[in-house]
Amino acid sequence: MFNSRGVRGISVALAILLTAPPGWSWGHDGHRLVAKIAAKNLSPDTRKKVAAILGTNDAGVDAAMADAATWPDEIDKKTTGTGDWHFIDVPVSGVFSVAGLCPQHNCAIDRIQEMSDRLRTNQTGFTLPVTPSPPRPMASQELAFLIHLVGDIHQPLHAANDGDRGGNCENLTKALVHADHSRTTELHAVWDNDEVFTVLKALGNEDAAASALFQRFKSGTPVRQAAVTDWAHESNDLARTDVYQALHIPNRTAPAGQCATNVAKVSIDQRYLDSNVMDTEQQLLRAGIRLSGLLNQICAGTGCEANPSGNSKKK
Repeated sequence: MFNSRGVRGISVALAILLTAPPGWSWGHDGHRLVAKIAAKNLSPDTRKKVAAILGTNDAGVDAAMADAATWPDEIDKKTTGTGDWHFIDVPVSGVFSVAGLCPQHNCAIDRIQEMSDRLRTNQTGFTLPVTPSPPRPMASQELAFLIHLVGDIHQPLHAANDGDRGGNCENLTKALVHADHSRTTELHAVWDNDEVFTVLKALGNEDAAASALFQRFKSGTPVRQAAVTDWAHESNDLARTDVYQALHIPNRTAPAGQCATNVAKVSIDQRYLDSNVMDTEQQLLRAGIRLSGLLNQICAGTGCEANPSGNSKKK
């Protein structure tokens, strides 16, 4: 995911990237994976309503949700004022707390709640400071943000900070070069992209990976729905262990949105990527199942009745 820290986001077409952007939260592939897992676990009624909002039919829900999942990273986050929506900077140096970390409700936790409330009560009039490009109808915008932000908050470095803007300040000692010649040059992008690439290498393409992870849930892998703050807490805990402790990065502080002084480069190799596969798969599965649970909840009854043109009932 993109961030207004300057660099979190998802690319529409990974193949066109010459360097892996420092902010495609879960990357293009990760967000689509989360959406496709969620689509498999929607109730029939929710699936019908999601199809209507996204302007598709039942057969097209999986693909439409996957496309919607990447839209919040395709629009201009600066002009739309949405950059800070994609993360919450919770320090990894003390007891977990989100108090005071979401000014003007501009963080993933509060915006997930806002989009949920709007869809549940069929509110109209959702606007951004400028019309986003590519365009998307109103109710579809809110659903796209919800799909995307639930994915975002499960990426460990979207809920953590060590005076490094969620890993965006740590450059790599050696770039990770991909088959399409794109390159990962900083730590945040390792978790946005390369950890997901490692999962896909093990499980297959996007559809195969989504099916494999969903089957684990159906076979008994537990996913506790919990609250959004709990999701952020889990991600923060993983960032502490899998990123900062594993890479021996010291505790640092810096003003919000800035890098601490003397941030050292970090070395990332395939062994490190492989060591995080289980946790990355866990987070992708959690995000997908929790997104479906949230949608099934807010779309129950009269929720999610807004149509693609935005001409919904206001309550």
